[in-house]
Formats: sequence, structure tokens, C-alpha cells
Amino acid sequence: MPQREARFAVNAPPDELWRFIRDFQSLCTCIPGVERISLVDDRTAELTVKEKVGVVPLILTLTARIDSEEPPHRLHATARAEHLTMAIDVTLQGTTSGTELLALFDVKGEGQLKPIVDRLFERRATERAAQFADSLEKRFGAVSSGNAPAQFRGGPFPVRDRVGRIHRWLDRLWRRLLGQFTPRA
Repeated sequence: MPQREARFAVNAPPDELWRFIRDFQSLCTCIPGVERISLVDDRTAELTVKEKVGVVPLILTLTARIDSEEPPHRLHATARAEHLTMAIDVTLQGTTSGTELLALFDVKGEGQLKPIVDRLFERRATERAAQFADSLEKRFGAVSSGNAPAQFRGGPFPVRDRVGRIHRWLDRLWRRLLGQFTPRA
């Protein structure tokens, strides 16, 4: 089962960030790929999510449900589609400059699309988390320079594996180089 951990520093107090997370409409405007949202009740929403698999669009209709919550600190939700189940755990911790948001994702592909879902999640999870972090920054403003905007853990290489460490180091280096490059006009 593919897993991913993402940690974000958000320039907002925990109560404000909690209200944002609990508002399905607002939250889904920051989630890449969400094309439609329909509220069922205050704990359940139906979402249409579109993701490309090569040139072919994969369109999923998900039912997302908040299973448990401890406002404004913890939330556990589950999103289900025909070939996918995703468990999401969110923890908010107040900091001197705002809130640290820790999100844990466990994705389980099922049936005929299991290999596609698992590979797609592995390939796109870090990219989508970075897009979500950018959306949070636009919504709540930049975090102070002492905090990194987002950190990601997980991925196809085990943490203790030497090749995995080198891969992650090269990936961070590549992102820094791309972030510092500005094309000439």
C-alpha cells in the first residue's frame, strides 16, 4: 500500500486552519485535480477528481468522509472510489509563526486498476503535495523564512536504503536548481 507523509508550515493559527480544513468547498479549491464537489452532509462530500495517465484522463468519483476528529488538532478521513481507498490523517500543531500541518496518506488500489492507481500515486504524490503547499501559501500568505514550506517523506525508496537516500538527495538538489533557474527573456 503506497504511503506518503507531507509536512507544511502554514501562516495561520490552528483554529483558522482547522476551519479551512473542515470546509470541504474551500479545502477542495486547493487540492489539485478536483473538478467537482457535492456536499452530502457536514462530514461527507462527493468529489470528481481528474488525473492524467499518459495522455488518457483517469476520472474518479470519490466519496470522502470524516471518520473522526478532535478540533482543532486531529482529523481522520477516508476517501473511496471504485478502485481506490485512501486513508488520510491530519494533525495540526501550533508554532510561533503559525501552524504545522502533518498529513499522512495511505492509498490502496483495488481490482483491475490497482497497479495503475499505485504507480500513479507513487509518481504524483510529491508533485501534488507541492501544489497543495503552494495553494496554502497563496491562501494564508508566506510562512516565515525560518520554516520550510513543505517537506515530504515516503516514496518508492525505503528511508534506510542507501540508494533511496542518494535518490532523495539528488531530487532535492534538482528541485533547488530548478527553483533558482529563471529563463532569460
